[in-house]
Amino acid sequence: MKNNLCTVFLAGDVCASVGVRAVTNLLPKLIERESIDFCVINGENATGGIGLSSGDAEAILAAGADVITGGNHSFEKRDHWPVLDVNPAVLRPANFPSRGLTAEESLPGHGMGIYEKNGHTFAVFNVQGREDMTALDCPFVYMRTALETLSLKDSGAMILVDFHAESTQEKEAFALMLDGKVSVVAGTHTHVQTADERVLPGGTAYITDLGMTGPWRSVIGSAPEISIKRNITQVLYRMEAAEGAGALRGLLVYIDPETRKAISVRRVEVIEETV
Repeated sequence: MKNNLCTVFLAGDVCASVGVRAVTNLLPKLIERESIDFCVINGENATGGIGLSSGDAEAILAAGADVITGGNHSFEKRDHWPVLDVNPAVLRPANFPSRGLTAEESLPGHGMGIYEKNGHTFAVFNVQGREDMTALDCPFVYMRTALETLSLKDSGAMILVDFHAESTQEKEAFALMLDGKVSVVAGTHTHVQTADERVLPGGTAYITDLGMTGPWRSVIGSAPEISIKRNITQVLYRMEAAEGAGALRGLLVYIDPETRKAISVRRVEVIEETV
């Protein structure tokens, strides 16, 4: 589907080396087949399951991603922090505390960016939820204030939001607050792709979770055998990333660039044939 529509692809949490490989192997073909104009991928689990190294960021971007978003693991490994400052295509949640921090306490990176590609302008926001997660600054207040402050409506930008959150109700409430104000609200974090993709009444595309880009046979990315053993014994054995074929999961969104409203959506799951 094109008909002068802008095609955006958003992919869920890249998990460990299998996830990076799946992006490298599968994303370029998907971009070509679907004539994708812009691609956002959540990469907060890309490096060993926790965080994003500069090398893995480069690999994901080289495969065709235009922006990499983050989440609760973005700051977990200090040696991954530099990529947040040096690469404007790598984002982290915008609503980590910032007000009142000293220079030494300030965190690297940015939670939103504006990008130009294929004759279109895209504003990408990365925001993190609070229910059953670390209590960051309120994502609802942050997003409402950001849209008022930045006056993006007059810029012609299609606004894409990665809402990295655990709670289904928080994600739905967040999307409905933004309906008609942004082009896409896509949930990430749970690693389980939901089947509730839709265009909300105001023209905002929504899915509760894009799913995981990583090992197809896994427990949210981890080796099944260890996960099963943990559940049977209730002993916290160290989790290890699963191996084998990878899957690329996400959402295709078709947007009218004139109105910046989503016209339709299509859920995507592509699995590697051989490894």
